[in-house]
Amino acid sequence: MTQLRKASMLLLGVFFSVLFFVKLTLHNDHVQILKKAFLYIDTGVLTHFGNAATGVGFVPGTFQTIITALPMQVYFSPYSAMAVILLFHLISWWMLAKIMKENFGEVVVVPFLLLYWLNPWRVEQSELYNPAYVFLFSAIHFYTCYYMKKPSFWLSFFNVLAIGFCAQLHYSAIILAILSLMLFAFRYVKVNWYGVAAGTLAVIASLIPYLMHYFSDQSLQVTMNKSDNSFFARNLVMVYPVLKGITYWIRYGAISYGRHIFSEINFLWISEGLARTIVSTCFHGSKWIFAAITVVFSTRVQWRLGRDIWKSKPFTRKDRTDISDLDRIYFYGFYMFFAMLLAVGMSPVELNHWHLILCFPFISMVMTIAFLNLKKQLSQQKYRGLFLALLVIFTMFNIFGALGSRSHSYKSNFHEQVLKFYKSEYPQ
Repeated sequence: MTQLRKASMLLLGVFFSVLFFVKLTLHNDHVQILKKAFLYIDTGVLTHFGNAATGVGFVPGTFQTIITALPMQVYFSPYSAMAVILLFHLISWWMLAKIMKENFGEVVVVPFLLLYWLNPWRVEQSELYNPAYVFLFSAIHFYTCYYMKKPSFWLSFFNVLAIGFCAQLHYSAIILAILSLMLFAFRYVKVNWYGVAAGTLAVIASLIPYLMHYFSDQSLQVTMNKSDNSFFARNLVMVYPVLKGITYWIRYGAISYGRHIFSEINFLWISEGLARTIVSTCFHGSKWIFAAITVVFSTRVQWRLGRDIWKSKPFTRKDRTDISDLDRIYFYGFYMFFAMLLAVGMSPVELNHWHLILCFPFISMVMTIAFLNLKKQLSQQKYRGLFLALLVIFTMFNIFGALGSRSHSYKSNFHEQVLKFYKSEYPQ
């Protein structure tokens, strides 16, 4: 029965992801990636830079083009690229679930499927844009750090690779880079320097085509000066963006999603009239109750963990490789929080939820542990009711968000839109 439940939830998460992808409405983030894929498919030319980031130039490297263009060359459809995104998400869940099972046994798998795999924070990232890919590298980073209790060539190698290739997708990789430095400085991990060197060389080698292109093409040399409001460490001066980053950390553990699938869900797929008004009013009225309750719960969980770790003087240099496996999870999260704050503070632009979304997979682990602890305090009937309520709420957001929100519509067929765009840009 448990295996059937796991399989059902996995398939349900796949269905939600596919629904979100199919009902996408084509916009500029997709177009940037698709043009690079089309160029390779038609001419065999690889583009050695990724999407343009706000105020700070193009994301470096060829990796983004490879993981979209090659699948689309095998089968010419955006769904080929979508399969890679889904695979990245699935591998990230498997890696994190492995560590969770080591600490809590099989009992943790179903709650983790609910709070990570079916969570709208993950599902809404089933989109052809660069943040959709970062969950895998976030999971690899945690996985490698968790096991780096003693020097290991391969763990050190893949830790550096996770940072380097994540940076070729999204600049939020700076969070992972700062985090690795913090974990080393405060002796949470033990490093094999040969592995670090090999990983660094591998990343540099992958960036050689980009560097050659960068120094020969002035258009790639976009600087912060092009934006009057952008400068290094701007957010430390403004303060508000740093506080906003803290709210995202809390919201990733709550039912308080980005506005495109929270406040901008519409019900245009229901005929105009009383039925649409009733459904819309009930949903948009009740969502604030869900958000308020879960934000309070997430805040309490995060505050208590942070308070308890703070008492152990986490910023003193002492060996932490001998702490318990559960504490390794909590300490990693503590340092990740401060790495996130430093990254937000150094950013030249104000960040939104997708800029920090690589924090979500880890936060879903913490919330799953809190959910299991809550289970011990509730009767079996109340726990099942809570589980079912969350499942229903997640399902509503996933379905309603896909059928009608800022970037999604029940009328959309992303495959057809992409083919139409291709024919208009590259007439045969």
